Amino acid sequence: MTSSLDLLKELRPVTSTTTRRYGKFLWVDAYHTTTAPGLRLRTSTKSNWLSFTHPEGQLYFHMKRDRFSVVTEENVSNVETDNLVSGYLALIEKRILECGIILPQACELFVELRFDESPQTSTCAYYFVDHHSRCLFWLEPTSSELFGMGMVVSDSHLDTALERLYWVHVEFFPMHVCAQMTPLILDNLISVICHGMTDRMTSRSSTFPYTEEKCDQLLRALSLRRGEPLDGHTLCFVARLWGAINNQRFITYYGQENAQLDRLQPPMPEDIVDRTGIRALANLMLWGVPNHHYSKLHDLFVHDNVYIDHWQAFMTECISEWRGLLVWAFSVLIASILISMLPRASLSSAMAPILAASSSILSGSILLLRHHGFEDATASFAANFLRSSKSSDWGFLPLSVVYSMPKAMYLWSIGLMVAQLVFWTFRVVGVFWASGGAGFLALMGYGILHFTSLEDDHTDSLATMLRSHWQTFQSDSVAVTEPLTV
Repeated sequence: MTSSLDLLKELRPVTSTTTRRYGKFLWVDAYHTTTAPGLRLRTSTKSNWLSFTHPEGQLYFHMKRDRFSVVTEENVSNVETDNLVSGYLALIEKRILECGIILPQACELFVELRFDESPQTSTCAYYFVDHHSRCLFWLEPTSSELFGMGMVVSDSHLDTALERLYWVHVEFFPMHVCAQMTPLILDNLISVICHGMTDRMTSRSSTFPYTEEKCDQLLRALSLRRGEPLDGHTLCFVARLWGAINNQRFITYYGQENAQLDRLQPPMPEDIVDRTGIRALANLMLWGVPNHHYSKLHDLFVHDNVYIDHWQAFMTECISEWRGLLVWAFSVLIASILISMLPRASLSSAMAPILAASSSILSGSILLLRHHGFEDATASFAANFLRSSKSSDWGFLPLSVVYSMPKAMYLWSIGLMVAQLVFWTFRVVGVFWASGGAGFLALMGYGILHFTSLEDDHTDSLATMLRSHWQTFQSDSVAVTEPLTV
């Protein structure tokens, strides 16, 4: 029979964010049983492991050894699992002695078993944490690229990334370590969030990850535990917030020579692909609508990062617009059909507005189905979506065109329906009255654009003024509502 030590293959360095914690199978083996009469006594077995339950409900185990302590989510109550974990712990201790590594005093090891397709082989995912310096480390050279940390610019920048991973570890294993944590981490967190809330209230381009409303809610929750000893539940959400803040600090190069102080000014040159000619043609054909979405998408996606409140505002605006256009485009569709049924009307003249209105309805419906729930998405989901949607050859132009289709085709359906009506008028009352009606509609449209425009420039040519007023109309009619700032 093969022993557990025969299954040992290798150690695999991981981070606190690349474990299988949220990727496990959720199947449970439920059964009925019978209890004996009288009070049921809980049975306990002698073990070096202590069990704890995370506030979310996950069971984990902790054990102190001579050189370090160990935490794992493996079920070491199972004898085979315990033997396998013990074998890996012995291998790790042997590796430490061979490499001559001196471990810090407040050192903790995380281990997780990884089984290959064949159940006869396994690996051990691991990382060490130092509670004093608040960082992760390993027994071998590791690459920040392999761990998905992102590119670093200095050693202190790497320390920020490692501290973020440390807080994620504390968030996942808070129950046994809360007694040795200083209450200052709560007080310092309150100070950081207070500053972030004020920064968001006084700046439209603050880099702090939470809105002022969210900061106010967080401060209310944190203040309830201020002055109280840290327990596991409090430490769990305090560590989660510290992890989020350190992640934002890493992204914005906090504490570095060229820190990002404004979210609209990325500290590194962006690889922007701008097909100027194609974009101009797309805007000409689609009434200038893609230009708005193109600039908004670039503002949202700053250096592989998404500020979630701006994403939610943008998605809410888009979804609301698409829903409204379904109703208006359907009205144009019905109106075009009714006009085609008038005496002396031509059915062929109705095909163009009907096709445009149908295109608006179809594209709007598909976009609504595809983006259901996007206004409530997380920042990581939004960043992944934009990253995958950004073409290496065309940038955000394809996505901008797709987002513009419902409104642009609706505007085309309006124009074609008016042309259909003018054509019908021409056949009924003659060229003179039809031309007069068309001229009146054109002057009325320009007058509305002119008097509702914020610009006051009457020296340009008529074509330039029309284009300028139309661009103003576009930017004003679909502007995304920003959070209220001073």
